[in-house]
Amino acid sequence: MRKVLAFSLVCFVVMMSASTSVAKPAVETSNGPVFGGQHTDVNNQSNQTAKISLLPAVAEDFTATWCTNCVKVEHALDELEVEGLLQKYEFHVNPDLDESGFGSEDITQHLDLRYGAESPPLVAINGTIKKHGSLPESDSLVNDYRDMMQNPLDFGEASSSFIWAPSTENMGVITWNLDADLSAYPEAILSVNAWIVEQSAEFDGGSNGQGTYFDLVRQITDLGSNPQGTANITIPTPHDGDDLEVHLVYLLNMPIAEDNMPIGDDEADEETKSVPGFGVMITLLAGFSAALVARRI
Repeated sequence: MRKVLAFSLVCFVVMMSASTSVAKPAVETSNGPVFGGQHTDVNNQSNQTAKISLLPAVAEDFTATWCTNCVKVEHALDELEVEGLLQKYEFHVNPDLDESGFGSEDITQHLDLRYGAESPPLVAINGTIKKHGSLPESDSLVNDYRDMMQNPLDFGEASSSFIWAPSTENMGVITWNLDADLSAYPEAILSVNAWIVEQSAEFDGGSNGQGTYFDLVRQITDLGSNPQGTANITIPTPHDGDDLEVHLVYLLNMPIAEDNMPIGDDEADEETKSVPGFGVMITLLAGFSAALVARRI
């Protein structure tokens, strides 16, 4: 009896671990689009106007310095970014789990509200389609993300104007003007954002071994729902160097739907193994539990 119980518990753990190897498909988010991405160095004046359709896709990459599976995701996104097809934004989540200082509660909240409280890696393209995990459905993650970019945004001849003027060492003035027909999203509420992005930052303490991290979103500033406006922006201190950029990003927020709700315990994802020591912890727990059961019977 003791051997049967112990064996059953170990088999359960093995089956749970085996289920983590299944690739998750890209799915629609039920959110409104995320678009724009015009940007400049925070130290430079800039005046830009562009058609939304000609701007690269916005790729939100939810990652962490302790997430080993995230490395494959970032390399795939980097390849597409070099081709000029997308603008990658790294959101480092769960800041309590490492000492990098890259993440913040605001950034984690952005993940929770729009895409559900899932562990990294998670990539959302243009806010409307997301893929969780690092296992490709096709022959590569690059092709998976390329396919996700085929989900078009319906803005016609929409355009965006972006003006940035640094005022002091840690302040600047942003001016925006979105000329777009948003009638395709009648229930959505526009949110104009300024994302402060650090082009690269060094951190040797990450267990994923990257050392250098790119396109880090360091601050999210909500500028309101008016398609035209001007606002003062406080610029955060860079992690290192002097390579901060200000990005003008538009979000359309849909009413909360089931897809946006936090996932339940019965929807555990395949990337849980990215959490430091998870495999070791669950194995030790299984062994300890089996021994405890055997001793008490």
